[in-house]
Amino acid sequence: MKFEQVRLVFEWLRGATKEIMQRFAAKLTIADLLRLDAWFELWAHESQVPPKAEGWRVWLMRAGRGFGKTRAGAEWVHGLASSRPRARIALVGATIADARSIMVEGVSGLLNIAKLHGRQLNWEPSLGRLKWPNGSEAQLFSGDNADGLRGPEHDFAWVLTFEVVADEAPPLLGAVLQDASAGLIDCDETTSIGGYAAMGPSISAAVEPIVETFGIDLREEGSILRSSSTTPAQTVIDDDLGCSADNGRVTRFERAQTRARSSPSSLSLSYYEAQRDYQLGLSHSDVIDQFGTEAKIELPGVLGASDARTLTEDMMARRWARRDKLVLRLPPRFITLGPGAQIELTNSPIRWQVHRSTVDGMVAVVELRPVWRTQAALAADPGRALATHDVVAGELSMALLELPDLRGEPASSPTLYLAASTPTAGWKPVPVEVSCGAFMASSRTAGRKAVMGHAATRLTGDSVAVQLIDVDQWLNSCDDHDLTGGANLALIGDELLQFAEVQPLGAGRFRLTRLRRGLAGTERALAGHAIGDLFLLINPRSMQPIALPDGARGSVVTVTRPTTGVRAATTLRSRQSRVREQAAAVAAAPGGTAIDTGVHEVIVQILGALRQRGLMDA
Repeated sequence: MKFEQVRLVFEWLRGATKEIMQRFAAKLTIADLLRLDAWFELWAHESQVPPKAEGWRVWLMRAGRGFGKTRAGAEWVHGLASSRPRARIALVGATIADARSIMVEGVSGLLNIAKLHGRQLNWEPSLGRLKWPNGSEAQLFSGDNADGLRGPEHDFAWVLTFEVVADEAPPLLGAVLQDASAGLIDCDETTSIGGYAAMGPSISAAVEPIVETFGIDLREEGSILRSSSTTPAQTVIDDDLGCSADNGRVTRFERAQTRARSSPSSLSLSYYEAQRDYQLGLSHSDVIDQFGTEAKIELPGVLGASDARTLTEDMMARRWARRDKLVLRLPPRFITLGPGAQIELTNSPIRWQVHRSTVDGMVAVVELRPVWRTQAALAADPGRALATHDVVAGELSMALLELPDLRGEPASSPTLYLAASTPTAGWKPVPVEVSCGAFMASSRTAGRKAVMGHAATRLTGDSVAVQLIDVDQWLNSCDDHDLTGGANLALIGDELLQFAEVQPLGAGRFRLTRLRRGLAGTERALAGHAIGDLFLLINPRSMQPIALPDGARGSVVTVTRPTTGVRAATTLRSRQSRVREQAAAVAAAPGGTAIDTGVHEVIVQILGALRQRGLMDA
């Protein structure tokens, strides 16, 4: 059976009765069943095949057991790897064992799917790597070592089933710290937080934002860090001050302040705002008439606007309060005081926290910082949520072109320019593949959408109508001075020209007049125009340069978007076009405007346009 024949049979079976289906299945041989199993796209249900819409980046299959998620993922990956030589694919599971046993070696894994399609893959378990005959590779990664995905670049990724379990109520900070530290922090803090993402290369990095933002005091107790509030503060009376190991006379206490410049004059806290659909929020606190550093705290947690403002002001006040430093020399019973412990004094402020402690003889020398008490809650307005609209990307149009060498100098290497546009609003660069004979490379479209379309009328004389792909884009008129400076430089077909007058015709269509034609040696294209010719407004920011090897001259170069197959192609000329050195007059077509009879002015115009568009140095 051939694929097309089977497809027609399946179309017929969709309208058949259950009895007819059973009779048909009973006549199939084992070989027929295996062949049908391999033709997954014929019998898969709609949710098991990739989305047909243009421009999608993430395909989420949200379903329970038995849906066929693994089979659909394996078929998708195998199809991509087989059709795109040297593709790089990431296979991500909760653990390496899960990725291996399900995605690769499982019943619906890639090894078995490849066998159904008559392919033998090279599986290297020790390296976690799967290779296809055409050079494509898939590498295993795990969620328990997410940092392993940093660095390697991939064209596609298949992520195994994951599950998110949320707490029934907002978690308490003490529970978050205990969970994030694997039990190394014992904290009784009862303040709740809307959510927190504990992340980072170490436990310290994961918990530091919470400790800093909420001002949680921790002290070391063996291998455990405990909150200071679980241990009562020790009281220091006046008779305890001024101890000396040799009974010499010493000061009762030493009090000083660090420089004001060492404290922040501005502090900002970024967080996720629950009242604005969890968009990023920012709270500021500034100290007026003070010069200092700028502190930035990034809290990967969920807060309300009032809580964020209160915490920001608290952090600023706490940092300035801790400019105070108090050094005490205490009797032996205070030798056990360690960093984080708290003591009470009779002076103001009353409560201090040990910042550093040493032992001099039998005297405990402790350096203290004041303990800051949280102030009352402050009101704040969260603002309004910035709505993000899901806009389906329109069909991508690409043009690959070889611009004349406007500088009059041979290029160091052959270079083509890729322009792209879509009919919908917005723009995002997309990856493309460049191929020329044996040469292959990866690139992207430019960071800005090109003003691009086609000629709606045949370019003759001094007028042409153009239709833009994106009807919301616009073309503007300019004066002669701007033309000389390089404004409104465009390509129609193979001819470079400039236009001075623009008449809007509606729905993305414009009539261009007062043309300066045949620029940069493209006068040979004056008479070769037709309806449908490419129109492109020359702007380096919307054209992606693609450098090619010298051997590509004279070859066909193709640029393809992998996910959709949209492509653009051109033949790279064997020699670059240059500005002609001869002082030849260039005449316009009948009815048009003559460019100039002196080549000097032509070159000045071209070089001016080139400089303004960034295609050569000033």
